[in-house]
Amino acid sequence: MTQWFDDAIIGTGRLPLLVLFVAFLGTFLFIRLSVRMIRAGVRWWPGNVTPGGLHIHHVVFGLVAMLVAGMGLIALASFETPVANCVLAGLFGTGAALVLDEFALVLYLKDVYWAEQGRLSVDAVFVAVAVIALFVLGLRPYGVGDYEQDRGAAAYAWTTVILLTLLALTAVTMLKGKFWTGLVGLFVWPLLVIGAIRLSRPGAPWARWRYARRPARMARAQQREDRFRAPVARAKVALQEAVGGGFGIDSSSAAPTPAVPDTADAAVSRVQRLVNAFEWWQTRRRLRSVPLWRVPVVLTVGAAVLALVLVGVDETVVGPGGAGVDGSGSSAAATMLSVIAGGMITLGGLVFTALTLAMQFGAAQLSVRVVPMLQQGRIIRWSIGVFLATFVFALIIALDLAAESSGDVPLVSVVVAMALTLLSTGMFIALVARVAHVLNPTRLLSEVAREGRAAVLRTYPHEKTAAVPSAPGPAEAVDDTPAVDDAADDAHSVRDDGRETEGDGEPAGAVIPLRHADPAGQVLLAVHVERIARLATRWGVRITVDPVVGQFVSAGAPLFVVRGPMARVRPDFLVRCLVFGDTHSPSASPAAALQALVDVALKALSPAVNDPSRAVQSFDYIEDLLVLLSRRAAVAPARTTTGRLHGSPLTWEDYVSVAVDEVRHFSGESLMVLRRLRAVLTGLLETCPASLHPPLRARIDALDAAVRRTMPDELDLNLARVPDPLGLGSRRGARSR
Repeated sequence: MTQWFDDAIIGTGRLPLLVLFVAFLGTFLFIRLSVRMIRAGVRWWPGNVTPGGLHIHHVVFGLVAMLVAGMGLIALASFETPVANCVLAGLFGTGAALVLDEFALVLYLKDVYWAEQGRLSVDAVFVAVAVIALFVLGLRPYGVGDYEQDRGAAAYAWTTVILLTLLALTAVTMLKGKFWTGLVGLFVWPLLVIGAIRLSRPGAPWARWRYARRPARMARAQQREDRFRAPVARAKVALQEAVGGGFGIDSSSAAPTPAVPDTADAAVSRVQRLVNAFEWWQTRRRLRSVPLWRVPVVLTVGAAVLALVLVGVDETVVGPGGAGVDGSGSSAAATMLSVIAGGMITLGGLVFTALTLAMQFGAAQLSVRVVPMLQQGRIIRWSIGVFLATFVFALIIALDLAAESSGDVPLVSVVVAMALTLLSTGMFIALVARVAHVLNPTRLLSEVAREGRAAVLRTYPHEKTAAVPSAPGPAEAVDDTPAVDDAADDAHSVRDDGRETEGDGEPAGAVIPLRHADPAGQVLLAVHVERIARLATRWGVRITVDPVVGQFVSAGAPLFVVRGPMARVRPDFLVRCLVFGDTHSPSASPAAALQALVDVALKALSPAVNDPSRAVQSFDYIEDLLVLLSRRAAVAPARTTTGRLHGSPLTWEDYVSVAVDEVRHFSGESLMVLRRLRAVLTGLLETCPASLHPPLRARIDALDAAVRRTMPDELDLNLARVPDPLGLGSRRGARSR
């Protein structure tokens, strides 16, 4: 350690810098401790310096110390005085810490030390600590001093171009609001390239100038701000509070402001909260679309690294004079690896073709809602990844053989290439099976139904019994959005001044809109109701979720209506309780699965397809989901899910409407579909309790009226009135037999 200190610090002349850094950091920590002790009213701690009643801020002592140290360093600049330089550097660091600790006071020309603006002083200190630390490590802005000064005009011109380029990158990075990236980039220039290329922060000048007419980029920037920047900002604020004390708190008040009692947190155990958080993480992970390129890129990079590592391993294992010295063995190995690489790139193209074919078939023949199921299939992503990884691995080894003239056969690399080839063969078989499964409408319908059953069990984990109420449980809060509560939003109107009011004339509440469209899509897929309820209780407000699951939310449309004091409300916390996507896929909720099956039936009944048999098949699975929902879904709408979160989830009648009404209007004169639809309704009458019968009987009556209007022939009228699970299994119907 001593040797390193002598070589790295003393030998390089950076000892005064180190002394300045230690003095600066120590003074700042001490002065913050002092002011916090004074603020807390500790009797034995010395108070403020107030001669004659005049409060002298410590910035004054800092200015004096900086002036004395600066003059001393200038006066001794021509002398070799290492001890004096260190002492003066320490004095300068002490003065700089005292000045920057009250930087906000100097900037605003008023005492804002404990106000919210006082955070600026801590930010200034953090910046100074970072800069001094980089200098202590031996880094200099743009590497100044590393350029040789005895070169020709061309070298000077090239150096000037480099410095101007770095200055331009610094300006762009700063304009994009990335202050810390630009600051550290002054010393580590690759960070400037990254900061200049990456998206701007949404509130930066660059975003205001360049993203005003590019909403997609602004939405991506906002999403990145909420996902990555917000946690870092919260961590920075926590560090500021830990080091500098609480800001924005009136120190004159003796008693702290009482917090709103969080009854929800008291009622829900920590274990249950962890379970809810884990379930919400699973829901987000399940509903968020996985980029198709992620797995292939990771596997390809891993294969390239593995190939480079095995090249060195083979040189160690085989060594000089190994197998294939005459060159024939290495030539054969290179030929085999070339064949493997060519085959893998062909298989990669086949995967893309299969994916395109499956998505076209699913969208054209079935429903656009099944496309995410095909796109997010693991077989597709892993097939592309394995094929490309094998291609890259074989190509790198073959190129290494071509570049080497020793004639040695890379035994380890060849064995690994053969293993990857066998793995690719297995993935190809799985891919063929997956494509065959997708191109089979019956199998795909069963997969949609399986996703729907899983969504029903997640949404309604308990069957309706005497001990379990029919109102939805906590699991439903994850996958079904509460709609606006009727009791909470009675008779909204608009006053002359444009403010929304309730029926009694009181303000309706603050609206939190969707500020920017989510790049993943604008269809609401899930809502974390438990967390919203806890936040509402913690903030002492009432929150209404405006959109419902499956609804497309436009940019600027309301997401939440908050009634109560807004001082503690954090809109970003509420927005993070929502999951958006591009399609309401069958795995999102029971309603989405029913909608997907209904879409398949409608597509089959369209004149372009005209396949009533497929529509009948879709009703087989629709009936299965409705039977499952009849044992779990609520009969009547719940007024609210909690005391402070207003909403009403979907009910039994809503699900019946989603499953039946559209097909009932579209079935026209198709006897097969009419008989199968009637069989669904009459079958539910037999299996469901009497409390669920009214919506079913209403649909049967409407179906009878439609049949009388569209079937003038007596025979067709009689056939259409027969419930038949097979559509046209017999004249009397399978149930009658």
